[in-house]
Amino acid sequence: MTAISQPPGDHQWRGRKFGRTASARANRASPGEEELAAAPRGKTRASYSGEVICGTVQVADALAILLVGLVSIELYVNALGSGVTFYELYWLAIVLAAIGFVYAQRRFGGYKIQRLSQLTWQVGRTALIWGGTLSVLTSLGFAARVVQNYSRVWTVLFALMCFVALAMVRIGAGLMIDHWTRTGRLARAIAVVGAGELGQQIVAKIRSTRDAQIRIAGIFDDRLTRIPSEIAGCPVVGTTDDLVKQVRQSLIDEVIIALPLRAETRIGELVTKLRPLPVDLRLSLDPIAGVFPMRGISETASVRMIEIIDRPLKHWSGVAKWIEDKVLGAVLLVLSSPLMALVALAIRLDSKGPALFIQDRFGFNNNVIRVFKFRTMQQGETDTSGANRTVPEDPRVTRVGRILRRLSLDELPQLINVVLGDMSLVGPRPHVMAMKAGDRLYHEAVGEYFLRHRVRPGMTGWAQVHGLRGEIDTPQRARERVDYDLWYIDNWSIWLDLKVLFMTLVVVLRRQNAY
Repeated sequence: MTAISQPPGDHQWRGRKFGRTASARANRASPGEEELAAAPRGKTRASYSGEVICGTVQVADALAILLVGLVSIELYVNALGSGVTFYELYWLAIVLAAIGFVYAQRRFGGYKIQRLSQLTWQVGRTALIWGGTLSVLTSLGFAARVVQNYSRVWTVLFALMCFVALAMVRIGAGLMIDHWTRTGRLARAIAVVGAGELGQQIVAKIRSTRDAQIRIAGIFDDRLTRIPSEIAGCPVVGTTDDLVKQVRQSLIDEVIIALPLRAETRIGELVTKLRPLPVDLRLSLDPIAGVFPMRGISETASVRMIEIIDRPLKHWSGVAKWIEDKVLGAVLLVLSSPLMALVALAIRLDSKGPALFIQDRFGFNNNVIRVFKFRTMQQGETDTSGANRTVPEDPRVTRVGRILRRLSLDELPQLINVVLGDMSLVGPRPHVMAMKAGDRLYHEAVGEYFLRHRVRPGMTGWAQVHGLRGEIDTPQRARERVDYDLWYIDNWSIWLDLKVLFMTLVVVLRRQNAY
């Protein structure tokens, strides 16, 4: 993610920090009503991230060395009946061995997903790097004049047991990677936009690599009457509108735009159209990649591309966010259950109707999710569409509902959405499809509105803790809220989430814009 030194808030920020200007927004087309009506309801494809797998193997290596170190000391002391006089020196050697091996393995490419599936290469390279690590530690021990404090029996026992453990880690990782590759769970689904000469070259090159971890999901081109029905055995499956539908169903991981760079107008239109989607979007530079050096270039199956945008919260960021939501969300749900039961009872005693109010809203990737809230309006006055905004002293709000809104307690049932995985604790707030900014629909008033749906919506967000909660009655206020949401997405971290949660408590106590 691109680091941004300052969040939105001052008059110089807008357009400079993000590179977005009011004129740029005005020139970008927003999705139409048909896209809103066709929002899918959560079809997903089970897959695993190669980066997370590689990181897991690194952690497993370090833990294996530490665990074997502990076991070797216990065996040396108990089984062999020997004593350890410099216990801290043994553990210093074990920790240094773990750090040194993992670092060297990273430096020599041992943690790349392609290498992890090559068992012979892995075992041979592990033996060399592990031997080199022990040699360096032995040299340091001689230099520090502490080598005489280590038992030769323990050293041999530790070295052999660690090599066996590291080899077992590689065998296990290799078997799992092979299995996931065969079942398609590790395969990266790629869509190519453009069936012209450049697109044909790219497809042929990807196919020639025969990489089982890369799968061409299809070729897309809006000129269906002037192009072949298939290229190198890959079908031309539809237009870019069909591509958008497939991405909405979570069937695509990466999109490669295969158009000549001279078609800058068409490329700009495609980037604008595909940019709100939660995929890695790339522009191929294959014909000119070797002419001059460039920055921000990535490579997939030997196809070189400009990195335009990365989907947020992927790899370890996504894992950390998932753990945060599941663990903290479950804890908060359990702790708040007694309060929620009392609130539900108060609602039922105050007015007729159910305690909960369920409303369809935008979720991740423009999917429609069902959001839970406590009912705060009279039974016959509830508005599932959300078109009628709540205003101060709204006659539809019940007595209990007015208290719940002021304290934001009506949002507590959304902890259920968090535990179910539809929402996060922190993120852009989920909006109803008919929500308006002034007299215009939100997505019409703000050209970049759908970019906020690249992550799961949250119970609270960066915009809400900066005074942008409640009614948004002007396009200017709507743009400010979206800008804050996009800043949060670009700068996400666990610490930022904790900061937002703490700031939310302060905002709730101040009761700003709550009615």
